[in-house]
Amino acid sequence: MCGCGLAGMFLLDDEDSERLKLPKTYGVDDLPVMVQDVTFDGAEFDHGHRFLANSGFLGERTMVNGTLDPYAEVRDERVRLRLLNASTARIYTFGFADDRPFALVGTDGGLLPEPASMDRVQLSPGERAEIVVTVRPGERTVLRSYPWRQGSGWERRFDGGDDSFDVLQLRAAERLRPSPAVPARLAADPGLELPEAGDAVRARHFELRRSGIDGRPMAMDRIDQTVTRGTTEVWTLRNGGDMTHNFHVHDVQFRVLDVDGKRPERALRGRKDTVAVPTGSTVRIALRFDGPPDPDIPYMYHCHLLSHEDLGMMGQFVVVEKGRRAGAVPDHAGH
Repeated sequence: MCGCGLAGMFLLDDEDSERLKLPKTYGVDDLPVMVQDVTFDGAEFDHGHRFLANSGFLGERTMVNGTLDPYAEVRDERVRLRLLNASTARIYTFGFADDRPFALVGTDGGLLPEPASMDRVQLSPGERAEIVVTVRPGERTVLRSYPWRQGSGWERRFDGGDDSFDVLQLRAAERLRPSPAVPARLAADPGLELPEAGDAVRARHFELRRSGIDGRPMAMDRIDQTVTRGTTEVWTLRNGGDMTHNFHVHDVQFRVLDVDGKRPERALRGRKDTVAVPTGSTVRIALRFDGPPDPDIPYMYHCHLLSHEDLGMMGQFVVVEKGRRAGAVPDHAGH
């Protein structure tokens, strides 16, 4: 997802996913579902913010893959929806109008070790999820967005927290091709690959507010953190402000250790690179920095709500070899 409000999606598969009996025929039983909210002023986009909407732009209509009032014709018993919240501020709580369960099979960084049955999955901007849903011959079922599970009274009133609306209609054919059951085991256990808190060599704390992270707005010429390649760290994300933020880290997939001291819900137990941090909450994540080191070229961490990024809710870190120090950020004049 791009920070300018434009959005695109990559679908990545590997040998493990190819061998699984999951829906995988693109555009037939394996559908990208890139969700954005929009408002029109005639034939033009209206990018104005709602009154008192501190989260940012909240549109009056919903697009899926650039289409208004979308529907998909389904000819298979099971369909895989690859959900991306590509909106700039809105949080979606996806579920079906009849509350039918679906299988959550993947999150930001890939497949889960085993499917999780649920009837709601909440995604903040930039988060992804893959679900498999079963349909019946001849029916029409609707994927909707429901009110947030968290959120202050302000957010429910002004930031879309109470909104509920249709997202995508699935139109099942009168005769459906049978689909295999969702496999009981999916990917290798990400717990074998994701870092543990006990592996950490350093802890860092990040305070999330609209005025900036740790009280400082983004500065292009400043490196905020220096981490050593190959090491694991625990980052504590604290939202002491008055509204929900989320936190996205470049370069890594991380493990969510806990949310307010409790084990994370099932949708947060896989590989993640973006996590919502509700008002007053604390989220701890474990990160292992195995990416290419360069003391002069930083990665970023930031809130993925576009207007909050614009206000300066961003920071930069460099990955260096052991014993090295951060260098100098290149001159970005003219960019």
